[in-house]
Amino acid sequence: MPPKKKDNKASKGPGEAVEGEDPAVLLQNYQKFCKLIGMPIHGKVVQCLNDEENFPIEQLIIDDDFGPLGPGGTRALMTAIMGSGQGMKGGPYKLLKSIRIWRSNIADDGAASIAEVLRLGGVDVQLQYLELLDNNIGPRGGLALGTALSRRHNLSLLTLKLDYNSTLGTEGVIELCKGLRTNGTLKQIHLSYCGIDENGGDAISDILENARSALEVINLNGNKLGGIGLGKLCKGLYVNEKCEKLMLADNNIEHDEDDLKALERFRDCLMNPTLALTSVDLMWNRIGEEGATVLIPALGPENTKITEFLVDLTLPMPLFEQIFRKDSGKKGKKGKKGKGKGKKK
Repeated sequence: MPPKKKDNKASKGPGEAVEGEDPAVLLQNYQKFCKLIGMPIHGKVVQCLNDEENFPIEQLIIDDDFGPLGPGGTRALMTAIMGSGQGMKGGPYKLLKSIRIWRSNIADDGAASIAEVLRLGGVDVQLQYLELLDNNIGPRGGLALGTALSRRHNLSLLTLKLDYNSTLGTEGVIELCKGLRTNGTLKQIHLSYCGIDENGGDAISDILENARSALEVINLNGNKLGGIGLGKLCKGLYVNEKCEKLMLADNNIEHDEDDLKALERFRDCLMNPTLALTSVDLMWNRIGEEGATVLIPALGPENTKITEFLVDLTLPMPLFEQIFRKDSGKKGKKGKKGKGKGKKK
């Protein structure tokens, strides 16, 4: 038999792809726009788009190895992705699924340029994953991203990670959630160590109250919600039927009067049969014996839905053992049992 013909589409390298799928054209557009606006060409962008081992290029990972990309560099890159700058060729870059920018000081203007791609990309640029860690994004950037992700503006993004943007703060999260509360496609939101205080609880609650919300994972680790913020969040959590994982580690939830009232509301949420939660992280919150006692009724053996409930060892061991649960990967255990049943006696 003659040898099989190679899949030309799969084997295409730089400069060989069809229009809208060629990273070499994207790179040329980026370099052209940088020169136009007087921005230096960022080495990491060049490195990513010349990485032949990872063709076709569906993900961009930019860090500070060559210095920060900055807001201007981010604007140049996003304009090139959309193919909308003066003299650019090839139109939008259609293969891009993921953008990850770390420690690059893109700030509010950079976040706003990314928001434009989310809002205007449509069927051409269908980003699914956006990670902007430690980038000095503030309230204005939060508003831009939230607006881009509001109802009918973006239907592709599934994961948004804004961890370690302490400049976002409560105000920024409120602005972000104004848009997210009408979003029906996002599945994960990560806002750890973003400087969110008790007043951010209402904003998160607004998202949870949206019956169209598709959020399954909410990460709020390392903020300052406290008991009051947790209590506010519980208003939306109680009626939510989609969220499966809630991460609240290191949030100043302790065991004073406000904290205990909030833990009572949280316990009531956990006992709601329509709640979808299977995993809760309360590590590094000193809820004390009083707080643990409040939670015990919701974590009895009859509650088989919660497979993971994390608290730390500052609790007395008898209380710790009553409420701590760790998902140990039941699928692997089932496989072993299946093998055992097949053995002949």
